[in-house]
Amino acid sequence: MKHKIHNIVILGTLLLASCTDLGVNEDTGSMPDSDEFNAESVLALRAEQSPDNVVSMAFTYGEGQQTSKIYLQATRPAENNIIVDFSCTDNDIVKQYSEQTGIEYKLLPAAYYSFGNGNYINMQRGAVQSEVNTLTVSARTSIGDILEPGRYLLPVVGTSLTQELSDSTVLVDVTVRESYTDPDGYELYTGEDMFTVFYLNTTEYDPRLANDMILEIYDSKSNSYSHSGIGNIVNLRTASVGYDSSTGKVSVTPSADLRYVLEHYAERIQPVQDSGRKVCICIEGGGQGIGFCNFTDAQIDDFVASVKRLVDTYPLDGINLWDRNSGYDKAEENGFPTMNTTSYPKLITALREALGPDKLLTVVDYEEPTEYFHDIQATGGVEVGQYIDYAWSGYCNGSEPVQIVDPWHQGMSPVSDLHPRKPIAGLDAKYYGCIHATWYTGEDTAQSEKISDWVQNGYRQSGISVFYDIRSIRQDKFEGSIWAWPSYILERLANNNTLSFSVFAGRLRPDYDPSNPNYNQYDKWVKDW
Repeated sequence: MKHKIHNIVILGTLLLASCTDLGVNEDTGSMPDSDEFNAESVLALRAEQSPDNVVSMAFTYGEGQQTSKIYLQATRPAENNIIVDFSCTDNDIVKQYSEQTGIEYKLLPAAYYSFGNGNYINMQRGAVQSEVNTLTVSARTSIGDILEPGRYLLPVVGTSLTQELSDSTVLVDVTVRESYTDPDGYELYTGEDMFTVFYLNTTEYDPRLANDMILEIYDSKSNSYSHSGIGNIVNLRTASVGYDSSTGKVSVTPSADLRYVLEHYAERIQPVQDSGRKVCICIEGGGQGIGFCNFTDAQIDDFVASVKRLVDTYPLDGINLWDRNSGYDKAEENGFPTMNTTSYPKLITALREALGPDKLLTVVDYEEPTEYFHDIQATGGVEVGQYIDYAWSGYCNGSEPVQIVDPWHQGMSPVSDLHPRKPIAGLDAKYYGCIHATWYTGEDTAQSEKISDWVQNGYRQSGISVFYDIRSIRQDKFEGSIWAWPSYILERLANNNTLSFSVFAGRLRPDYDPSNPNYNQYDKWVKDW
């Protein structure tokens, strides 16, 4: 039997619509119309979190395994028990999909996948959805065989002796990459004395820009140079709080550009992770008056579930919470609760439980949403610092001098008096970033001597520094300024008179080619979609 690939998308989309329109009517005062009631039940094979039934998985050579949940969905309760068997050996589908996508796929060998409950799935009489069967794909077998780099396709085709499936195929698209090695041999610096955090705006740049952030260090004592990668955490912007007015549910909503990057994870995100950098999603407010500080308990559950789905669907290293632009001043007029001091701590607690200990959960300390995190009575007894990995200042206005926001030395010069903060309860000072600067900084706002004073006074307790919206070399007013790059901050934090720092520019622009009239164009890794 031939399986048409285009049916996966078309019929899958129609099925999702029909599931919404033809669901069980819970209003006992009305009945579905006769056509709807008498229609034959439509049965389809589905992959969780994949409306088009195409599941993408990405691996580094010899590393890791991933899972996908597969189930049956019907438009009406099943009249009888249904068994659907799986076949995964159809090379015709692989060939057809290769032609359709322009990518040369090979059939995924059987040794690298398995089903948790056997190669079939059951739907019980009276059910509209079956229990899930978990498909596990591994880059390495139990006896040590390794899946070679390349593109593989696993077509999971369902057949039933008793009922035709309107959508019978789930495609698992597997990418295996070579292990990452830096082209210049520059390894990421991982010492606690210099731990750097980046933000990257996906409306402008590809995440792979982070891999070209190299710090060049000159030691005048030995007259030698060394190079290290920087950017231990890369926070991709922007996702926001989405609100569905018809259901009252909230969810994490990536921007169109961030969604594109996520959907091209293997190409654009995994190389950054392979370099040792942790890639997280920055989640902000949605401007509608609802946010982390006024969720109901039910909305916390909904939001946590949506974050968990996002992190699991795309193998991200965690999330960064920055409660800004939520529009809480519009909450009451838009029908939302006012801000309170227990919602955000509850959310953080629930996120930590859902994400587990291996995913990063970081928080930006900024304005009212976090100003009470020092007071465990206000937070309902929650020591927020016990549930997060890192926190850092959110004050990074490029038009004002770089601020040292140090909650442990408030009131002491040169700590900022513009943005007074108190320590987050339960958080060790070594996990708090006191300096957050924009990537480009003018000489009149750098005031780097304040950083030197802060270090020399013995106030520095953390190696964390944060840099907002990294960018490639551009032909603009900042280029050529010694203050344009974050190296001046890192140099002052190092407090070593024999060392001078600079960001290595060679990796941030295409190689010059005099035969090419556009050879002097900059903006490497600029958005290309």
